[in-house]
Amino acid sequence: MNEDFQRLRTRLADLADAPAPASPFDPVRTAAGGRRRVLAHRTSAVGGTGALAVAAVFGIVAAFGPGGTPPPATPVAASGIGTDPLAKDVDFGWLPAALPNVSYAAIGIGAGNDVVAQGDKTPDGAPRLDLQMMQGKGPGTVAATQRLIPVKLNDGRQAYWVTQSSGGGLLGDFQLRFPAKDDRWVQIAWSVNWGSPASTNKIAGLPPDAKKWTDSPTAPTSPPVSAQWQEWLLRIATEVTDVPDTVPMPLRVSGLPAYFRPDRTFLWRPGGFGAGAPGTFSVMLVFDWGGANVSIEIGQHGTLTDTKAVKGIECKTAAGLDACVDSSGSVWEYEEVGGAKGLLDRITLLGTDEKQWTTDVFVP
Repeated sequence: MNEDFQRLRTRLADLADAPAPASPFDPVRTAAGGRRRVLAHRTSAVGGTGALAVAAVFGIVAAFGPGGTPPPATPVAASGIGTDPLAKDVDFGWLPAALPNVSYAAIGIGAGNDVVAQGDKTPDGAPRLDLQMMQGKGPGTVAATQRLIPVKLNDGRQAYWVTQSSGGGLLGDFQLRFPAKDDRWVQIAWSVNWGSPASTNKIAGLPPDAKKWTDSPTAPTSPPVSAQWQEWLLRIATEVTDVPDTVPMPLRVSGLPAYFRPDRTFLWRPGGFGAGAPGTFSVMLVFDWGGANVSIEIGQHGTLTDTKAVKGIECKTAAGLDACVDSSGSVWEYEEVGGAKGLLDRITLLGTDEKQWTTDVFVP
């Protein structure tokens, strides 16, 4: 078995247990018919391995429902501000205790940045909310398999639930669309990671035998979650903030050429894209050059064991953190800075205390 195949097999195994892509109304997800098949399909469709495959799954997120205004088709650089590549357009101002983990993804494909609130992984799964700016103004349009349901936020703003029939996508997923305070529109997408239909009901606060969304030929007339979750979601939406900003990160990278900047950046809690132990985190920066890519992955010491086990990946440990560098394909820019060792030498790890993290990530 050659090294490339071994690396691909290892990363695909990791992806199989990772959270599904963000938008519940992505037609690719609907056609795939299941979270694991979606992951495999998107990874193979991109044609990359390693970090590029991860970035394809977690970076490609739709900011609109079917029939809405699509995002620009031309890839652009990740929308970081200054020297920090991890930008956010919106953020959660309040979350219930059931959603203790907040993650961020800044992507360079024109679909906007993503903020994720997620519960800790349990045998029943975990609730997940994806928060994104929508394209254009207004709540957008919906497909024939979906229903737009008016609702008021706690401060009186007009909002809309968007539910779907059993033929409209992954079971139990729905959205809440509402205007931000600057008149742009925002959506919160609800899904359950790692859940079966019965456990999805449990996470949603519904009876185990609830079938209001599993066999409905038309979209439900209310979101398929409990009254408590509906109350929480309306408060979450009411308190969303919409001031663009950057997110502090646990590293500083010095001396890289100005053209050597990541196209996709992730800070995920818990680590392992949500599948890790509570209290862990993982950071990934992905640099793309056509079909080749380079990635930097960072986590608490001892949490990157699967990554470090892959032959050819270079790592270092400092300040209680592990940093690993991986590459796929031939990248002259990467070789110009000394490859994995040269890149690791330019990385200063800032430790596990988030108060010590910085937004000055790329410095001279």
